[in-house]
Parts: sequence; structure tokens; C-alpha cells
Amino acid sequence: MAKKLDGDLVSALSESGDGRQHLLKELQVALTVSDVREVFFGVVPDVLHADGIGFYRFREPSQPLLLEKSATLSEAFLHNYEERGRFDDPVLDFVLEHRLPGDSARLPQERWRSSGAHEVLSGEGLAHSMEAPLIEAGEVIGTINFARASDGSRFLDGDLTSARFVSEHLSLAMERARRYEALGERSSLFQGALEQCPQGVLVNDLEGATIFANRQASELLGGKALGPNGSRLHELVSDAIGEFIAENRHAATVNVRDDRTGRRVILKSYLSGKHDSVVSIVYECPDEEAAALPAWEVLTPREQEIATLVSQGLTTRQIAAKAFVSENTVKQHLKRIFAKTDVHSRAELVQLIWAAKHGGQVPAHLRG
Repeated sequence: MAKKLDGDLVSALSESGDGRQHLLKELQVALTVSDVREVFFGVVPDVLHADGIGFYRFREPSQPLLLEKSATLSEAFLHNYEERGRFDDPVLDFVLEHRLPGDSARLPQERWRSSGAHEVLSGEGLAHSMEAPLIEAGEVIGTINFARASDGSRFLDGDLTSARFVSEHLSLAMERARRYEALGERSSLFQGALEQCPQGVLVNDLEGATIFANRQASELLGGKALGPNGSRLHELVSDAIGEFIAENRHAATVNVRDDRTGRRVILKSYLSGKHDSVVSIVYECPDEEAAALPAWEVLTPREQEIATLVSQGLTTRQIAAKAFVSENTVKQHLKRIFAKTDVHSRAELVQLIWAAKHGGQVPAHLRG
């Protein structure tokens, strides 16, 4: 008898070899649970012969309360099995207890024939049942089910081996698909939150290609001029990426003014080395803030930004934090600002900005 079973096993493995390779290939490209289920129904008949197959997912791990069910058998069978068979199914009990494939031929036959599951199967002309677990994180999250007709052969050792092969790889694909779906849900929530952000948010790869742009950033990418000679937002991001690569930096700030409208924009970019990407935040300065700047050509856009922060009463450390530069860089900018505007202290600079904002007399040496 042992030799006969060994021969059956070899034969079954030989016949299902091509089907197994096909199954593995299809599961590799299955991204969702729905995809995995479709692969099961489409490919598994080439791995393991059965007159009826089913796919079940539990609402709670290791509990046969269903979240989803589907089978090649009739809706009437599915209904009857849920009503009379599922909670009196010794094959299912074996699978849940041992977390291994099991079949009706290896059960005490009196127990099997008196069960609700056998009664429901008999109503469809079926007599032999085999089930295998779907396992995720050590818990049974569902089963795959196989049935053969009353006048057909029972399930053999080779069939149990094939069922175990299918269940193990299906379980791996299910776990991967559930992670993918969860990631997609989190991504949607994150994207929705960024769409509500008042600033423009851009994510680019290190080649400058846009991976993500929220609504505010998309409007700016649509063609509005943001700097000298009609510079565009993506060009400014490319410049920041160039600084990261050339100077081994992880943050950069670009301050530009639209020549046509006078609108000022600050682009702050951060290098995410872990994900090989650049995240940029675009701040559009309100008109009233821009009006407070000493808008003389002698100051660069960066110097205008520093001067504005000084006028707000910020310390050198606070300015460095807001402008994403070192305190020493802030001090160097202030020296150049003082020299260009012919002032000698922060207080004089604030007075100069105040005079510009409120229509005061601008010193002659600063006029165009």
C-alpha cells in the first residue's frame, strides 16, 4: 500500500509541475486580494484536480465567521454550507487545529458521514472534501476548499502535498496584497491631507521628475512665472537638486520674485536620502509682507528675506531656523545688507523698512 501511495504521489507531482510554475508566476504579479482570488480560481485547477473549489476569508483570525466566500459551486450550495455545514465540518476543525491541509478520507468515516458538511456536499453529488489553511502572521485567516464527486477518487497524499503548496504560496501572496492595499489606503489619506495644505508641496526624484504635487503646487507648475527670465518652479527644484549633489547639502532655500507681478515666492527643499527624493514646500508671500521689504535692486532676494525677518524682531538664531541656514550665514547676510543700505545696526534697518512700508523718504543713495 505504501508503494502505491508513493507512486500516486510521484504521478501527482509530475502532472501538477507546470501548473505550479504558472501559479507562482501569476501570484508574483497579483497586487490585491481580489487579484489573488482570481489567480486561485484561474490557475489552481491546473495544479490540483477537483470537481468544486472554494475560497474563504474569515472576519476574525482562526474564527470561521466569514468576511468573504466564493466557489465554483452553486449559490444554493454556498448558502446551505453556511447554514448547516460550516459549523459541523470535521475537515475544517482539523485544519483550524493543526494549521495543515486535511481531507475527509483521513477522518473517522462515521464522524465524516454524519456531519453537516457531508450532507451538504452530498446534495451536490460530492463526497470527498479537502481543505487547506490561509495563514497570515501565524493566524488562520481563511481556507481554500476542494471537493470531488461521489463517483470520483478520494484525495491522495499527492493531493495533500499540492494543497499545501498552493496554500503556502497563496498565504504569502495574500499577506503581500493586504500590505499593498493598506499602503494604498494610507497613501490616499496622506495625499488628501496634503491637498488641504495651504502651501504648495512637491516631491521629485533625483532626476527632477515630479512624483507628487498637491493642488497648490500644480497651479504653480502650470506656467506662472516665478523668477528672473520666467523661471519655473520645476527649474528651481532642479537647481536645488544640483546644490544637494554639488555641495553635499540636505536643505536649500530659493527666494525669487515674479518680474511681471512682483509676487515673491520662497521654495524650501529637503533631501530625503532614504527614499532618493526631494521634498519641496512653496511659500507664497502675501503682498503686504512683500511691501514691507526694501525693494531696492541693491538687495538680492535672499537678503530681502533676511531683512524681512529682522524687521519682525527675530533673533539671529530664529532667523537661521526659519531660513534654514546657519547663524554665521545670517550674520554674513546682515553685514552685506548693512553695507548696501548704509545702515549700521538692526534698529536702523528696521527704521528703513518701516519708512519704505509707510511711504517715508528713502535715502537718496538707495534710489534707482
